[in-house]
Amino acid sequence: MKEDKNLSLEVDQNELRFNQVLISLMLLLAFLMSSWELVAIQAGVFFIASLMPRLHPYRLVYLYLFLPLKILKPDLREDHSEAHRFAVLIGFVMTTLSSYLIASGYSHIGWGLVWFIVILTAIAVLGWCAGCFTYYMLNRIGLSRFFKHGPISCTIPGARPPKSTN
Repeated sequence: MKEDKNLSLEVDQNELRFNQVLISLMLLLAFLMSSWELVAIQAGVFFIASLMPRLHPYRLVYLYLFLPLKILKPDLREDHSEAHRFAVLIGFVMTTLSSYLIASGYSHIGWGLVWFIVILTAIAVLGWCAGCFTYYMLNRIGLSRFFKHGPISCTIPGARPPKSTN
């Protein structure tokens, strides 16, 4: 990621998509194995990513395995990393709640929440992030002290920014 004068960064969109695919796969595996523990592990991954984004386990796999092997290459675009970190925080809350519900015997509600996360994550892979959208809407309604960035110009809130024309 490279700093810009407008307080925006270049964010690797392929890294985000890679993370989103692994999140979906982990939660689908949890569902297929009927394992609330795997949902809790995903919550732990979100927790680490929220507190220490540089140590995000999926990011490390992307950076140290997929990039060096040239399986994927970076897709840097002007973007605000804060919106993505907020989306990760929402993911942490939702997976923590769903693992608790499943473990406590409210499995229908818990697994429904897991499927909701899987669907939203799949939509994010395609280019629109509900967590980022929420971040930008909280900025728009006047909470700009905490949610200081609006969407990149000429971009629908929550949508993947266009490639630079440089």
